[in-house]
Amino acid sequence: MTPITKIAAALAIILSMSATSAFADTYHHIDQLALSIDRETKQLVNETRHYRHSREYRHLQADARDLSRLASHMHDVAHAEGSLHHLQSDLAEIDSKFHHLESVIGRIEHEANHGHGHIHGHTSHVHRLLGSIENSIHHLQDDLRSLQTSSHTVRRVVVTRPTVAPVRSYRTYSDIQRSYRSSHGAGHHGGHHAPQHGISVPRSRGISFGNGRFSINF
Repeated sequence: MTPITKIAAALAIILSMSATSAFADTYHHIDQLALSIDRETKQLVNETRHYRHSREYRHLQADARDLSRLASHMHDVAHAEGSLHHLQSDLAEIDSKFHHLESVIGRIEHEANHGHGHIHGHTSHVHRLLGSIENSIHHLQDDLRSLQTSSHTVRRVVVTRPTVAPVRSYRTYSDIQRSYRSSHGAGHHGGHHAPQHGISVPRSRGISFGNGRFSINF
């Protein structure tokens, strides 16, 4: 292995270790965010009691439970470092369900302010939970985009090919005979053939065979 090849191999190992570490860190962050959403949606299910005397209470309660189940499932997938596609699909469902639930709460509160239904107690904690969940969803979207970008980035390591000497072409004995007849005018001497011994073709390098009787220079 040439020095350049060794350097390239070492660089590839370093890049691979760095990418693996970055993936692990991102998955850990996703795991923590998913756990946070899981816990906060469970709290949100309990907080729906504030709206029990509204027309859409059962609708709101069902949406909160669905959101909690989705968040719990995504946390399980993230904790096991599941596939990126699976996480993206789960998060898309969570985002859709969350915004739907948010709109239901908005309608309930709007109707209560106009004398339709009644809200028990203060709902500031509900809105803090909604804000925290939405913030976690946005962070998860950023993390998943980061993972997707990393998975589509191809890191190329250029390895210089070692220098290989060209294959030398050797002249055959027949080639030498033809060359000898041509240079000595065999056609003017009644087709006299080149002698079988003592052929001398000046060259700087060569090989010999036949107990040294013949030489091939190149």
